[in-house]
Formats: sequence, structure tokens, C-alpha cells
Amino acid sequence: MKKLMSLLLSIVLASMMLASAMAADYSDVFTKYDLDASWTEAVTVTFSENGVLVNGSGAAVDGTTVYINAAGTYVLSGECANGRVQVEVDKNAKVHLVLNGLTLTCADSAPIYIVSADKCKITLADGSVNTLTDAAAYTLALDKQPNACIYAKDDLCINGNGILTVNGNMGNGIGTKNDLHIVSGNITVVAAKNALKGNDSVSIKDGTLVLNAAGDGIKADTDNKAGKGYVYIAGGSITIVSGDDGIQSATDLSITGGQINVEAEGKTVNSKGTQSIASGTIAVK
Repeated sequence: MKKLMSLLLSIVLASMMLASAMAADYSDVFTKYDLDASWTEAVTVTFSENGVLVNGSGAAVDGTTVYINAAGTYVLSGECANGRVQVEVDKNAKVHLVLNGLTLTCADSAPIYIVSADKCKITLADGSVNTLTDAAAYTLALDKQPNACIYAKDDLCINGNGILTVNGNMGNGIGTKNDLHIVSGNITVVAAKNALKGNDSVSIKDGTLVLNAAGDGIKADTDNKAGKGYVYIAGGSITIVSGDDGIQSATDLSITGGQINVEAEGKTVNSKGTQSIASGTIAVK
């Protein structure tokens, strides 16, 4: 019996070593565009309770809703109890949103909804404090409803050194149909479902993240696309309190650095593919 147990243990350890050796290298997922938090020329968008002031071209205003319809950089600031930003540009165009002291609540939908773009980048301006809050129920008539307080139907990146608080009252906190990249920032997310959800992938380079979710803390769930469905964490300080799994990936999970503290009702990490986790990166409460 002891020999059998020893053999089984050897097989398990060998399998773990093989899985780790086969784990994909995701270190190049962050592009130059993702890492660049700078901007020069920009359209300024200033919210107030009475309306929105736009200085520049590329954005239209209807009441307290801003429709961005051209590639470019847009600096968003001000405060509004029922406002919204909707990005809808050509699938080959990039939009750079700079949050520079923005407090925006949407009473009937998501405050930031990227309907179409090649990629949308959100930069948290240095020294800025930003808060985004969605509705508990989305009642706005739209062809395709978002499912997160910040939602993109294409790739989404967040960088910069400002502060962002996301209150996801309806569903996910920050979500995208494709790839979600978190490069930096001081980000707090409270979500009725998942805190961070990228259907295709979630990658985190750095930053201070506090994630409180009724569902999963970090989740990628695509399992029918080659090379997708993974979660990659290269660094940062991440605190997760979740009603389900702390980190869930449909395929691979790769953690090469950072400090992650997890208090989960479900599994600490849950992946259906390879798991490669650097020693000392995860602490479980």
C-alpha cells in the first residue's frame, strides 16, 4: 500500500511538473499601446447635473449622455447623478478615455459602454479620484445590453496611476467580451456578479486592486477559441473577497508575480487547463 501511495504521489507530482512546463508564456500580451498612459491633444468632456460640455470634435451630446463616434483621446471629468458615455467607432479605430476626476452614475444602464472599437484604453490620470456606478436594473432601450458597470464588446485596457472605484450593482464590475488588460492603477471594484471578467482573457501587470464580488473575483470563460480563456497575473497587490471562486479561468492560469490575498466561498483558484503559480504569490484566508 505504501509503495502504491508513493507511486501515485510521484505520478501526481510529475503531472504537475509537466503541466507547469507546458504553461503558455503570456509575458508579451501587454502592447506598447497598453503601457502608454500619456496624452497630448485631447477632446475635453465635462459632466454636470445640467448637461455635458464638449470642447473639440468627435463626440455628440444628448442631455447627459455622450456619444463618442470618432477615434481619438477624450478627457472626462465632472460629476453627474445620471450620465453615460457610449463609444461606437469603426472596428479599426482606437479610443483613449482619460478619467480625470469623474464621478458618474447611470440610473438605467452602464456609465461606460464601448459598443465597438478596435481597442479602448482607459487611463486614470495621476492624482485623480474617479467613481463609476451603474443601475441595479438596466432599463434603457438598447440593441445589445452591457453586463458590467464598465463594459466593452472589444478589447479593453486600464492604465495610469489614479484612483478608480467601480460599483457594479447589476452584474459584473469591469467586463469585456474580448481581452481585459489591467496595467496599473488603484482600483476598487464591488460587483453583484464578477469583479473582473474578460470573456477571452484577463491579464494584470501591476496596480493595487481590491475586488469584492458576489460571484468570482477574476474570471475568463471562453473555452472554444484557441489560445483564449486564460488568466495571467504578472504583478500587483490584489485582494479578492468572493462569493464563488477567487480566480477562475476556462483554460490556463499563469501567475508569475505579485501578492494576491484571497478569501473565497468557492475555490481559491479554479482552472480547467494548466496552472502555473509562482511560490509565495497567493495567501488564503
